[in-house]
This record gives sequence, structure tokens and C-alpha cells, in this order.
Amino acid sequence: MFKNPFSFSGRIRRLEYGLSYIVFLASFFLAGGIVEMIPKAESLILLLIIPSYWFLLAQGTKRCHDLGNSGFYQIIPFYGLFMLFGEGNYGANKYGYNPKEIDAPITQREPFRLRIVLPQGKTNLELLSEILCFVLLNTLIIQLLNNYVAIELIRFLCILLTIFFCYLLFLIFVNKKQPLPELNPYLFRQRLAYSTLLSLSIYIYNLSFNYTSFELEDIIYSILIAAMILGFTYFPFLIYKLTFKQRREGIENEN
Repeated sequence: MFKNPFSFSGRIRRLEYGLSYIVFLASFFLAGGIVEMIPKAESLILLLIIPSYWFLLAQGTKRCHDLGNSGFYQIIPFYGLFMLFGEGNYGANKYGYNPKEIDAPITQREPFRLRIVLPQGKTNLELLSEILCFVLLNTLIIQLLNNYVAIELIRFLCILLTIFFCYLLFLIFVNKKQPLPELNPYLFRQRLAYSTLLSLSIYIYNLSFNYTSFELEDIIYSILIAAMILGFTYFPFLIYKLTFKQRREGIENEN
């Protein structure tokens, strides 16, 4: 469940789609609550809205696939009720295996593991130090943008581009010489660590140098920022995944 929530390929069960809809609605209630508590956060709500709609559309597309239909079916009025309660196709269809894993290969039934599976020869300390270098660089650029870019929309777009390129550079420079094990889970855990550390780094910087006071709601705000960064880093992840796949195929062809 929730293996690739931002992907438009594959199939999901009605339970996962129902939970996805709840998460989508909760994100908007949370955003409204944060704006009430922290009015200055209003300009950052777009960081939540875009990933939330992307998430819902991706999950809706996969639910349509489970019913044997194109993802465009979700825009049909009242079809959402069928998506919530309709029984999916039994067995495999043209969109993939049954999400209940009735016909899925054994390799797809592996449980999600919280432990990071590292490439051979790399330690957790090395991974953390590599992430921190790019997180600190990303934090510095974001703070420079906050200080010297006056127009909010331009500053917001520049911050997004900064996160995109810093994380892509991180993937390229850190992973380029490593035979990555379990590519998707490994890179997801990298994204999770990067997003959490970047959100924490921004918050600590504001406490230390912008002289902001600590408030309890800041914890919720930091968690939300980490979740939004995690969603946005999915795009450089896709680019790197495609590049890695092509490079690996090229190496295999040479051998």
C-alpha cells in the first residue's frame, strides 16, 4: 500500500484509494489551520496544493486501472462512487497485476522495510554526511533567496527550483559510482532523509539567525514542509531513475 503514490502506472485497491482521499482532504484542513495560526505561511500553501492534487490524480488513475478503465474516467461525474465501492478486476489486466496480489510475482510481496539498504562499502555515517552537505547548501541558497528576492511569486518559484536542482545534484554526485540495491526503496529513503533534514535545517537557521521564537505549532509547520519537500523531490527522483536505468542497460549491453 502506498508504494508509489505519485506514479500514474499500476493498480491500487479501493481501500488505498479511500485512504488517499482522506489524506487529500486532511491536507487542506491542515493547510487552513496552519494559515490561521501562521498567517505568513499563506504564500507557501501552493507547495501543499500541487503535490496534493498530483497525489489524488495519480491514485485515482491507478484505481481506474484496477477497474479496467483509463485514468480519464475519474473526471466523469459520480464515477468517484464506483471508484470507492466498485470491485476491481480479478487477476491481471492490461494495467498490471491485481493489487490484492492474487496473481502477483513473489518478488512483489516483499514487505516495506524501514531500514535503509546501503550499497556495498557505504556506511550510515557516510550517507548522513553526504546528505548534510547538500542540505546545508540548499538551506543557504533558500535563505539568500528569502533575503534578496523581494517578489514573493518569483522567490517561491526560485525556492522550488533550488530544491529540485540541489536534490538532483545530490543524486548524481552521491550515487553515480554506486551499484544501487533495490533502487526504488533506497532512493525513497534518501528522499525522506533529505526532506526531513532540509526542513529541520531551515527551522534551526530561522531560530538561530532570524531570531524567530519557538512555538508549538512550528512543529506541525516543519512536518508539513518536510512532507511537501518529499513530494516535490519526486520529480528529480524520476529523472535520476530514468538516467540510472539507461546507464545500467548500457553497461549490461556492453557486457
